[in-house]
Amino acid sequence: MYRQARDQALQEISERKRTEKALIENEKKLEAALAELADKNTELETFVYTVSHDLKTPIVTIEGFIGALREDFGDLIHENAEKYLNYMSDASRRMEILINDLLYLSRIGRLPERKIEFSFDDLMKKVLKTLQPYIDESGVTLNVEKSLPLIYGEMERLSQVMENLLSNAVKYIGKENPAPRIDVGAIEQGGQKVFFVRDNGIGIEKNYYQKIFEIFQRLPAGKKIGEGTGVGLTIVKRIIEHHGGKIWLESELGKGTTFYFTLKDKEI
Repeated sequence: MYRQARDQALQEISERKRTEKALIENEKKLEAALAELADKNTELETFVYTVSHDLKTPIVTIEGFIGALREDFGDLIHENAEKYLNYMSDASRRMEILINDLLYLSRIGRLPERKIEFSFDDLMKKVLKTLQPYIDESGVTLNVEKSLPLIYGEMERLSQVMENLLSNAVKYIGKENPAPRIDVGAIEQGGQKVFFVRDNGIGIEKNYYQKIFEIFQRLPAGKKIGEGTGVGLTIVKRIIEHHGGKIWLESELGKGTTFYFTLKDKEI
């Protein structure tokens, strides 16, 4: 019995050592993989920043020559030629917006801003200074809950989150909507603050729930109306995750969409 117990103990020790060795090796592999992934992400962000920055130069050149043509040969430009120049100018402006979006995306996390504690009410006031004319023009009724909670983060980045979500809601509210409405507020789930932007627009098919957060992915309706770059919700997701939160949505075709997101509380 003694030998049997001794042999079993030795076997268990041997197995434990093998397990510990395997865990150490796996941990080293994981650390190496994470380091490689971090290097790749840094390399990709640098590439995006460099390429996007360099692409701005020819766009400025195109816009400059379009302006020069109109100024120097305005009397000679045929109506059809003017239409073609407008097409070129619109295309270059869309490209500039796309480049700016890519530059902004590349900066998130790479160029962090100072995090502070502030109220969501103040955030909404800041956002609506920019968006209110656009919302009023669209005929949408915006309802923002009062006394929203304090949040902690980069105010400019989180302002971009709300600007993108509200602009998206207006864009997909539906032209035939008899009473377009957007609600902004917060609820509590499992002791955590959850913020939401809810609209009663056209809704989103379930197979697009994750795709719309991927870069350059747009809803079919968005492609039809020709708006957006397909980067806006990618920016939103990146900022939310940079703030230790997550974002998801619930939607029903013809009845609207609600985007939910959380943010990490200030560490005491």
